[in-house]
Amino acid sequence: MNIPFFNRLPLKKVTVGVADENGARAQKVLEGLLADIPDLLMSCVVDSASGKVLAFYTTTNAYNPNQISLRNAKLLKTMQEALVSKAWVGGPLTDVSVILEDQLHHLRPLNDGKWYCFLAVRTADANLGIAKEIMRRHTA
Repeated sequence: MNIPFFNRLPLKKVTVGVADENGARAQKVLEGLLADIPDLLMSCVVDSASGKVLAFYTTTNAYNPNQISLRNAKLLKTMQEALVSKAWVGGPLTDVSVILEDQLHHLRPLNDGKWYCFLAVRTADANLGIAKEIMRRHTA
C-alpha cells in the first residue's frame, strides 16, 4: 500500500532516527560533513547489522536513505567476507567509492565496522579526494 505521507522525508536538515548517544554521535558526524560540503545531496549514518538509519540528511525525496541502507550494508558485508576468505588480496576495508556520470557516492565503515557513513555529492561540488578527506576527518 502506498500512503503518500509515509514517503515524505524532512528535507535539508539533519534528522536523527534514534534518541540516544548513538543518534547524537551520528548527528555530529553529519553536521560536520554538511559544514564542510554544504552542497551534498544526501548523507546518512547506518547501523550495519540491522540496516537502521541512525541519522540522515537529504535534499530531495529522490534520495531516500531508508531505501539504500540495506543494500549498502549488504555490499560492505560481502566485501568484508571476500577479504576474510582471501577472495581478493588487500588490507582492511577503509572505504568504497563509486563515481557516476555526475555524482560521487562514498561509503566508509566506522565504529569498528558496526556503522557506516554514506555520502552522495555532485562531482561539480566536490571531487573524490575532497570527499574522502572530509569523510575521514569526521568519521575518525
